[in-house]
Amino acid sequence: MAEHDRDQLEHHHPDSHDHGSPNPHGSSQVHEEQHNFKEFNKNYFNEHGHQYNDHPDGHELARRLGAAMINAYLFEEDSTLVLDYACGTGLISRQLAAHVKCIVGMDISQSMVDQYNQSSFNQGIPPEEMRAVCCDLTTEAPNQLDGMKFDVVVCASAYHHFPSIEDVTKALASYLKPGGSLLVTDLMKISSPESVQALFPTGALKSNLVAHKGGFEEADIKAVFEGAGLINFSFVTACKAKIHGQPVQIFLASGTKEVVEEEA
Repeated sequence: MAEHDRDQLEHHHPDSHDHGSPNPHGSSQVHEEQHNFKEFNKNYFNEHGHQYNDHPDGHELARRLGAAMINAYLFEEDSTLVLDYACGTGLISRQLAAHVKCIVGMDISQSMVDQYNQSSFNQGIPPEEMRAVCCDLTTEAPNQLDGMKFDVVVCASAYHHFPSIEDVTKALASYLKPGGSLLVTDLMKISSPESVQALFPTGALKSNLVAHKGGFEEADIKAVFEGAGLINFSFVTACKAKIHGQPVQIFLASGTKEVVEEEA
């Protein structure tokens, strides 16, 4: 993968540095940093979103990640409802669409959402089967999706943009039906500082888009999944790739929202 492939991984949004470790500067600075990351991402992808679908390697990455998701969850064409968070222009959604009843994309970039919906329209896919909306699930606004709950929530190549992966994971889990699954893909932990610098050069414009430049360890993701009340945690290699000549691995993490039996 080349420059445009990093765009596919530098995918959108955000929310605490060091995977949620306490911030010594106080909550006001944390909120300011979260706001700044969101604004950087929203503005960048609003400006550059029209170029997002121009690179075939990005489509290939989406194909491979989509295949890993399909292998990890038994999607049902006549019943499965899916939320694709940080959906971008819909590359992952289009990989899953044929396997589900309905897929709703969500992104903080209006440009991305517009392209997602235009692509669906161009392919003759009705909105009741595939559509995207522009909003942010990590805000406090209630009923952003009119109370919809989903069998599966997916988030591909976006967690490294979220300063607080705890907040995002809890928000995504709240949109799952009991027994539903959260599927997340992103970069596995990169051990070499030189590799991290090659992927995300200090001072580069896109450096402002990425809260977690070194990827994630399994323990990082397991902790936030369990903190969101998810069970049956799994963490596997979804695929391997190269970015700027640096070999990377992309994980697929999954967890299930527990079914709580009501007392008689």
